Amino acid sequence: MNQIRTRMHHVALLLPPTSIKACRELLRGVLRFAHLHGPWTVHMIDKGVRASQRQPFDPVTWECTGMIVNVRDRKNADRLLATGIPAILLNVPDDCLKSSHPYSRMCRLQCENKQIGIKAAEYFLDRKFCNFAFVGTPDNAMWSEVRMEAICDRLGQSGYACHVYPRLSAGKQQSLAKEQERLIAWLIALPKPIALFAANDERGCQVLDACLRAGMDVPQQIAVLGVDNDELVCETAHPPMSSIQMSPEHAGFEAASTLDQLMRNMSKGTCSHPKVISYGFSQLVTRRSTQVSQVDDPLVARAEEYIHINAGIGITVEVLAKKLLVSRRWLEKRYKTVMGRTLYTGIMCARLARVQALLLETSMTVESIAFECGFSSVSHMGTHFRRHFNTTPSAFRRQIRNNCN
Repeated sequence: MNQIRTRMHHVALLLPPTSIKACRELLRGVLRFAHLHGPWTVHMIDKGVRASQRQPFDPVTWECTGMIVNVRDRKNADRLLATGIPAILLNVPDDCLKSSHPYSRMCRLQCENKQIGIKAAEYFLDRKFCNFAFVGTPDNAMWSEVRMEAICDRLGQSGYACHVYPRLSAGKQQSLAKEQERLIAWLIALPKPIALFAANDERGCQVLDACLRAGMDVPQQIAVLGVDNDELVCETAHPPMSSIQMSPEHAGFEAASTLDQLMRNMSKGTCSHPKVISYGFSQLVTRRSTQVSQVDDPLVARAEEYIHINAGIGITVEVLAKKLLVSRRWLEKRYKTVMGRTLYTGIMCARLARVQALLLETSMTVESIAFECGFSSVSHMGTHFRRHFNTTPSAFRRQIRNNCN
């Protein structure tokens, strides 16, 4: 039997600025839970307002029953959590996760930043880049530092170094104009061509602006990858920017569900077994900012271009060899030597990437997608998809949609 409520929950959300897509999606997940399982009264604490114009939020006066608190402002977080009101924590620093720290006994939201850095490294390695760079946030945010360490470590495992944009002084953090001149000079000095990973889309857009001002070609000289897949930023960048998409909306829903249980149980935010709600890599959306081949062999480079252009029509090895005016055997040998995989595998990977994109971005039936991508039947496509991704097309689509709901 459900517990009878005696009052409406009053929930305060102290999140990073909603100009960040991941924050908006976290908020969307929280609000979706409140709509389905509330009602809640929700109070958003606007971090976009200057501190001099903002009164400190008093959860006791507001009769707050629960909070989601960004711990990055440690002093303010300590003040709020001292009230004993049930809370979910966000952006908890590593030093607060030690068993002796009270934050370690509280439920928290956690972005898998290490995973994101690794995925960025592997994306560039798959594209045969030999030079790599990273640009973090101007204020050296903790999550940005973790992404930097992860990409450097993963590249190091493959024998490559990563050029890291130097930390900024406090003065230059406040002046975008001064900082951009420094960024331009640093970009010009990098070895070319180079693959650059930016901590988030906003930072990636600043890199693209600096490249435009310096006359550097993107992606031929510098390929740029961001994080968040904020369409408003990525699609309006010049050129449109590739980005890693995360899954924070599902995490926001789970965080709200956990907070709801804490408020009902009156546990004052402390759990005997604190729950960690994680979100991280969902997919990598490729746009023009990284669409460049780093293959030295001109024949293999042309083959890769043909494969990419014709991924949706089921091009065969025989047709490709005829288009390139070489024998099939010679093309397969050159391709295997350069790419480390068979030509057939390269073609199939491109076709399956196209299948993935259609499953994610359209409502087309699996049957229609199989026909669109040149497979002889649904079962033919399903066999290759399952072998490559260890799941079926339908299950893949369900999983992605569930993560977004």
